[in-house]
Amino acid sequence: MDILNLVPKAFRLIQDETDQRFVVKRGTLTFHGEDEGDARPDTYVTVATGDVVLMSLVLPAQVEDNLSDMVRSFVMEREPVAEGTQVDFGYIKEKGRLKILASIIREDRYNQIREAVAEKTSELSGIVPRQNLYVMHALSSGIKEGLCLFREDDLIVGVYLKDAFPVAFLKTRQDRNPAVAIQRFLSAQRSDERVPVRLFGDLDELAEALPVQTTTAPAADLPEALSRLTSSRQMPMVNLLPVRERKVHRKLWRYIAGAVVILVLLGHGVLEVRDYLALRSEVNSLEETYDGKREEAMALRKKMDERDELRDKAQFYNRVTKQKTRIMNVLDELSRISPSDSYATSITIRSSGQLDFNGKSKDMFQLIRNLNESKMFSEVEKQGSSKQGSDGYTAFLVRGKIHD
Repeated sequence: MDILNLVPKAFRLIQDETDQRFVVKRGTLTFHGEDEGDARPDTYVTVATGDVVLMSLVLPAQVEDNLSDMVRSFVMEREPVAEGTQVDFGYIKEKGRLKILASIIREDRYNQIREAVAEKTSELSGIVPRQNLYVMHALSSGIKEGLCLFREDDLIVGVYLKDAFPVAFLKTRQDRNPAVAIQRFLSAQRSDERVPVRLFGDLDELAEALPVQTTTAPAADLPEALSRLTSSRQMPMVNLLPVRERKVHRKLWRYIAGAVVILVLLGHGVLEVRDYLALRSEVNSLEETYDGKREEAMALRKKMDERDELRDKAQFYNRVTKQKTRIMNVLDELSRISPSDSYATSITIRSSGQLDFNGKSKDMFQLIRNLNESKMFSEVEKQGSSKQGSDGYTAFLVRGKIHD
């Protein structure tokens, strides 16, 4: 629901013989007497169908800047008159097109209406063709396609709708065979036999005379149609009164309420912006802290990688040095305890601490005894030997364990 519908709005509608005052609130229309209520009404005058010509146009949206001259050119081309004329139009923009309703009235008749209105009111909000209200009544009844017929004094007034927009208008006198005029009108619109025809009000005789199927509906409620038309976005409003002369009343409290709402929204917006800026500042600070910590972590990780690399190198050199020292100690000990008539052909020191000693000796058993008596070796045993050669040496293989 539009929020403006919650605000009561006072209207005054002047017709040929009636002068109605009513208030619209929440879509409900309530009538008032002349002295009832303190609201100053927006006063509208309706113009009879016989006094105006109402026509519709559909133009590209690109002509909006020069629309006034173009509409007047179209109107004068379709309704050429020698007398002075008053032309007005309203339009809505939809899907790249301008849907336009235009009206034309003779200048002398327009002046007569203005003089008649001046006797009843000094303030005027608009002069509205009655056909405009008929169309609004039909649209508010849910009709979007077909022909809608209304009775107005001694006239039959017709509005042909396509896609919820009036594309053609009909007016014919009741005493001049209106059924024939309606058939010709439908033929001119190239409508088929299935086009819906709706009769608003007491038009039973016309329903019997027409060869097409018709349906009936309640007569047009012009005050309700006017209240819908002034707030509608579905159909443009044709107002023959010049814009500079239109007086639409707005209570002071509406402006105050609007100003309060705007101030509240501005205050709320300022608070939201402040909170946003504070959060943004905090986020920026967190991002800077995160970036700093990440750089520190990367630098620390680099140092740790360098430390691990240095540690691995130190362990490697320590291991190599230890192995080198071990080998030198083993060789020194073997040189010290080996008899002078013994020598080695190969020495194998395994990582498990096992020693394989290959060589030749004249007294192999003395060599084994010396190895076992040494604190560096244990479990030394002969693994193999050959027969003593002509030179007195015997080739042997001795295996034992090394103690650090």
